[in-house]
Amino acid sequence: MSYSKILVGIDGSKQSAMAFDKAVEIAKRNEATLYLLSVINGERYPSTSPSGYGFVDHSIYESAVEEMNKQLAHFKDKAQKAGVDSVETEVEIGNAKVELAERYPKEHDIDLIVIGATGLNVVGRLIVGSTAAYTIRVAPCDVTVVKTDENNKKIDIKESSYPEI
Repeated sequence: MSYSKILVGIDGSKQSAMAFDKAVEIAKRNEATLYLLSVINGERYPSTSPSGYGFVDHSIYESAVEEMNKQLAHFKDKAQKAGVDSVETEVEIGNAKVELAERYPKEHDIDLIVIGATGLNVVGRLIVGSTAAYTIRVAPCDVTVVKTDENNKKIDIKESSYPEI
């Protein structure tokens, strides 16, 4: 099986950095395009507020979008230096689960999604839900959930020396 369009979700976490590292290796082996997507939690389109007055002001997202664009530029540079020729980046505002698992893969004909395993505990997953679990269930393509470092060793995220971005 060969993959030509590989999507990795980047959220600033150590888990997403680990997923990125694995996605770079897969992209190199397959001579694939690597898509780096970051999703800022919020309204994708202007909508009325719960009170019924006015529209959501998207300027509230500007600093978060700017920060994620900087991180994605760093990752793009790192991927290209590692030998991935084609790297696309995008920051979206919306529901991370829907954007990563459904909308973006369908719009870009993605054939593999690489995602970091959740760092939440059991209670957190019950309340928030796992993006990885949702992606596995609804994605229109193969999904790889990364739980180990580049040497396939399981690491404790809390005690890891994995670099912060």
